Amino acid sequence: MGLFDFVKDAGAKLWDSLKGNEDDRGSKLEEHLKNSGIPGAEKVNVTVENGKAVISGGDGLTQALKEKIQVAVGNVAGISSVENNIQATDAAQEATYYTVKSGDTLSAISKHVYGDANKYNTIFEANKPMLSHPDKIYPGQVLIIPKL
Repeated sequence: MGLFDFVKDAGAKLWDSLKGNEDDRGSKLEEHLKNSGIPGAEKVNVTVENGKAVISGGDGLTQALKEKIQVAVGNVAGISSVENNIQATDAAQEATYYTVKSGDTLSAISKHVYGDANKYNTIFEANKPMLSHPDKIYPGQVLIIPKL
């Protein structure tokens, strides 16, 4: 559990037509999660207040799934922080996170965090299904960096 910061203006634009209605934003985020393909995402509840998303529920989810849900919610335009209250079922070590900068590639990020550019696929796999291709990252996006 904790509070994680995200780049508020980066990410998927889900609610341009829902200005000001935060109840609708929570519902829209829940729908976004269900459509993401993340196993167990349908088990969570999301509320939004002043750009902060609060995730609860999620019984029976692993640490890895908890992190994927957190990143999927945080990488939505208009979300500046995520409070993740999901209790993971395993004791896996929490991953670290990396905010993509202009000019970054998964290979460059891998070289920076692991010392080996060829481990980019580890980052790609950890961020599926949010990433559909290793070349499709954008500045401001937050990625999960798993432990090796």
